[in-house]
Amino acid sequence: MKGNLFAEPFPFSSVQTAMMELGLTTIKGPIEEFGWRGLALPLLQRKFVPFWAGSILGVIWGFWHLPAFLLSGTPQGAWSFTPFFVGSIALSVIVTPLFNASRGSILLPALFHFQCNNPIWTDAQPYDTVFFAAAAILVVLVNHKAMFRKPDAVTEVIFL
Repeated sequence: MKGNLFAEPFPFSSVQTAMMELGLTTIKGPIEEFGWRGLALPLLQRKFVPFWAGSILGVIWGFWHLPAFLLSGTPQGAWSFTPFFVGSIALSVIVTPLFNASRGSILLPALFHFQCNNPIWTDAQPYDTVFFAAAAILVVLVNHKAMFRKPDAVTEVIFL
């Protein structure tokens, strides 16, 4: 099913199912941020300004999810990959200044990732891609100096 935000008021058969999905989403997406923002982004920002580091990471992030688009039974199996891919790049660009402004904390990126995966909201993809791309452009315009200069970029990797 292509996204329709208003198809169903509550996409779960029970409150217990919704709570289970919320619990899994609380772990799944945010835990990825240890790798994406805790490791990969600081390493990329050692060589590239934040805009390019975030964009490159967005490309990697998009391709990372490609197998889910090839499997039936996954939410992505019914989606078009291209809008998701563009959205991944846009989201990565949006999250990059959050990460840098918080001096390397992955809390904001983790919360952002959780909200993007929040199972309570029915799938609006691919329509949300337009909003994410517009938001990414706005974030770059508002944070132009920070996005195109290295001094404010976090380059230290988070160690657990």
